[in-house]
Amino acid sequence: MDIISELPDDLLLRIMSFVHTKTAFDAQLLSKRWRNLWKKLPTLYHDYTFHKSESQFLVFINKTLELLESSVLESFYIRIVPTQTSSGVFLRGCLLAKLQVRELNFISIINPVALQIKKGIYHLQTLVILRIECCSLEDGYGNQIIPLQSLKVLQLRCVKYSSDASLSNLLSSLPSLEDLFLDRCSSDNKPTKTLSIAVRCLLRLTVLRCPDNCESHLMRLNVNAPSLKYLNVEDHWRNVSFSEEKMEELIEADVNVSYIDTEKLLTAIVTAKRLSLCVVTSKILRVNVFFNQLVRLEICTCQQEWWNVLEKVLLSSPKLCILKLHQKHLFGTRDPTVRWKEPSSVPVCFASHLETFEWRGYEGTEDEKKLASYILRNAGILKTVTIYPLISNPDIRRRRILKNHMSNELVKLSGWSFTCKLVFR
Repeated sequence: MDIISELPDDLLLRIMSFVHTKTAFDAQLLSKRWRNLWKKLPTLYHDYTFHKSESQFLVFINKTLELLESSVLESFYIRIVPTQTSSGVFLRGCLLAKLQVRELNFISIINPVALQIKKGIYHLQTLVILRIECCSLEDGYGNQIIPLQSLKVLQLRCVKYSSDASLSNLLSSLPSLEDLFLDRCSSDNKPTKTLSIAVRCLLRLTVLRCPDNCESHLMRLNVNAPSLKYLNVEDHWRNVSFSEEKMEELIEADVNVSYIDTEKLLTAIVTAKRLSLCVVTSKILRVNVFFNQLVRLEICTCQQEWWNVLEKVLLSSPKLCILKLHQKHLFGTRDPTVRWKEPSSVPVCFASHLETFEWRGYEGTEDEKKLASYILRNAGILKTVTIYPLISNPDIRRRRILKNHMSNELVKLSGWSFTCKLVFR
């Protein structure tokens, strides 16, 4: 007895939505029970690698779209190898004419940005989520861009635009956009002076810059997003300058940069309550900002003299409750002559707010021991201290001995009384 075939349609469709559409389509050969079931699928997942040729792939896409029984499609995923003939046939034809698509994922593999997505994509007025990767995106009819009224999530990875002005125009035409992800491949776009992101209702913004074939030039990023709650900026290969307009509603910021105009960026995010920083020390030393609302701070320890970044922010954060140190990235050879020096003043938060301290990647060097003992000795209301030591020895017993030794060293150096629990993971 075929137990699976006895399951209700809703459950079978749920199962079939997790497989490629070609697999769901071929299931109709099993029995009459399966013959028309795939036509009710709420999700289509089309992958070029499941077909022998591009022409066969495009024919299959059009065929499935023509036979679908519902005019509403929750998710449409297309993964294709770009050629000159694959310029969005389905986007201008059957898809636009027949379907109300909620989510569109368009990914090009091999020869990135060779595949061009046609203007017809701007007619998809029911779109809520749009993801495009390794493609070129046409302008939406010059200065008369058709707004995608329902679009809330937009992710653009290594997408080529005719100009950054066209990208800025596109973003300004999305009145409902809440989540924007930009992965900028500089080699695919001409150098630009200014990229404007003006979206009044934007809540989340992620801007990444890939390192391929980068040249040194300054790009100014103007962000006019008064509702922004979350910001993630990563740029290690280009100079990016932020406008100084404060993001008054910002709650969380993740900043991972090397050559950015740090002063302007930190000035813009001073209202953040949660902050993760990986910045060049020399860039932050001349910054004079006050993080009056900051309660959670994470500092990456990969940079030379990262402790100067830590000191600078600690002294500017009187309400800090949670402090985390974490080496997120690999770093080259460090200068052994550069040593940590105990600050001349103790951060205000140590006496009144700091309750949680965590250190991941702790190696137990002399500088690290002194810094850790300084925090333990001065943070009077700590409740939780957790250290994750970086120990390469594979022997479990030996690792336990080394952890105990590190723990005893910290207690001895700091003269710490056990007002809270010290845990070595």
